[in-house]
Amino acid sequence: MGIKNQIDEVKLNHWLNIRKTTFEVLNDYLAGKINSKISKNNLKELDQFSIEKIAEVLRIPTSYLLKEEDVPVFLFQTKEEIEKTRRPICRGGIHFYNYYTLPTPHAYVAPVLIDILCPKDKLPVLNHGHLEPAVTISLGPNDIYARFAKKLNKTTWLKFKINKDKKSDWVVGSSYYEPSYCLHTYSRATNGPGRILSYTTRSNLENLLGKKFNNNSFNNFVKIINGLKINRYFFKLDIMGKGYSFKEISKKTKIELKKIKNYFKKNSSFLSNKEINKICSIINSDPNLYADRKFTEDSIGKLYFDTKESLKTKRKFKSYTVASIANSARYADLFGYFLKVENLNRKRIFDLMDSTCAHYLVTGGKMKFHILEGEKGKIIELKKDDAIWVSAFTKHGFTGLGSLIKLCDGQNINYLEKQELMKTFNLKYTLKRGREDKQTWGYEEKMENKIDATF
Repeated sequence: MGIKNQIDEVKLNHWLNIRKTTFEVLNDYLAGKINSKISKNNLKELDQFSIEKIAEVLRIPTSYLLKEEDVPVFLFQTKEEIEKTRRPICRGGIHFYNYYTLPTPHAYVAPVLIDILCPKDKLPVLNHGHLEPAVTISLGPNDIYARFAKKLNKTTWLKFKINKDKKSDWVVGSSYYEPSYCLHTYSRATNGPGRILSYTTRSNLENLLGKKFNNNSFNNFVKIINGLKINRYFFKLDIMGKGYSFKEISKKTKIELKKIKNYFKKNSSFLSNKEINKICSIINSDPNLYADRKFTEDSIGKLYFDTKESLKTKRKFKSYTVASIANSARYADLFGYFLKVENLNRKRIFDLMDSTCAHYLVTGGKMKFHILEGEKGKIIELKKDDAIWVSAFTKHGFTGLGSLIKLCDGQNINYLEKQELMKTFNLKYTLKRGREDKQTWGYEEKMENKIDATF
């Protein structure tokens, strides 16, 4: 959301650089459309109409130029504040769920708490699934049933259990990873209440499906996906896209031509990692994109983690004890762990800092949350069902005696962006300049000729 529809100088300069133009040239195209000339010094004074005309000349949405609210360092909400977000959902003719939203920055997807209200003697009505992958944890106080298909079997109908062992119940309950468009629904397994924490996060396919592919591109892309592993399709297209035939690749790498052809024809044929590396060195591409991968999952793509499975992962981490929640290599950004806090003798602690943003839900005990913003520390008292969102690369920690669930995702910084960072030349300089770049791309404005309006 823009801040009073005010132009961001860095964004405007970025697009002027992309379009290889300057303020002087931009003003030439705006002549007769707005009543004044724009410069770096009067951007705050521009009205909505002027901003729209600038966007029109640059051929971009207006939103690409507007200032946005800064992402906060952290957000905190008490149990009482979260309860005010309650919204009832009816399904199958009954009051089926209550939803509650955890704190999250503007325009971010947020985890939700869900009260499971469908009675145990009623088969819960399925939803239709959603594009976004998800991780879901059973919070109790009782077990619930989870359903994943019309036909019920041990994969599609299971008891979503909680941990009743008081010695280890900081690992609150079972969890599972859910792929895109996996049907799912829940009902009670007892006469008592049940609740889940579910994080349906943003999909990396969202922009590709909604903005980047036109219908012609999308339809042609879908047509070529016909049984061969998708990484092999893209590998083949990368080779062809760079103007190499299989015959030429075979000649340069000394890999048998028949072997290369079979690899791109059927999944049962293989190239070694060494051979893939050879081909990628010829076409100057990243071999990590094209290696065959295997994923731990069942027949419908989900991965269920019983509390026993989580407890097998129990380990010491910093000043805490943690145990993993279900996650999948199919979506590396979405993961989490159960967190046990036993820091009774520490007055201040900042031993956690992640490369991603993180959500915390307090599941028990009394604790204090410590966070460092710049050089200033802040302490917040925590109780059960309070929740926190913490931005990436922010020092924080917990003292006291209690437990939390931590969930991370890629909305603050995702693994695709991490890949880009790892491949960026002169990274520190690029980051510092890109953050506040107000420098034009090259030539003196007064020496530049008027450019083609079509860019």
